Formats: sequence, C-alpha cells, structure tokens
Amino acid sequence: MILGLIGLALLAIAWIPETIEIIRNKKEKIDWRFGVLYVLGSLVLAIYSYQIGDTIFVILNAFIFVMSSISLVYSLKK
Repeated sequence: MILGLIGLALLAIAWIPETIEIIRNKKEKIDWRFGVLYVLGSLVLAIYSYQIGDTIFVILNAFIFVMSSISLVYSLKK
C-alpha cells in the first residue's frame, strides 16, 4: 500500500504543475485526440478500480481524469 501511495503522489506532483502552466499561459500542450483518449481511458480505469475495490487506483485515476480534463478543456479553448 505504501508503494501505491508513493506512486500516486509522484503522478500528482507531475500533473499539478503541468495543468497550472496550461491554465496560466493558455497554451496548447496536448493534441486534442490524445487528450480525449486519455480522459476517457482514465475515467474507465477509475470506474474499473472502483468496481474491484482498489482505493489507491480509484484516487489515482479519478485525479488523473480531473487533471487531464482540465488540460483538455483549456487546450480546446484555444
């Protein structure tokens, strides 16, 4: 479980500054096709993680779903 929390923290640390930079600079960082697939993939994985009862991966995939959705929305606005 500790290893899962460490992985969760590392991924969160990677996504937060990237998302803030996209919002702040209003620059397109991701290709929209990649963004849509990534958002959908992380949503499906969050649902699956919930179904199998894996709390670490529910949190991780839900967090990544939110961060990638924000990035996609700001990329599409441009």
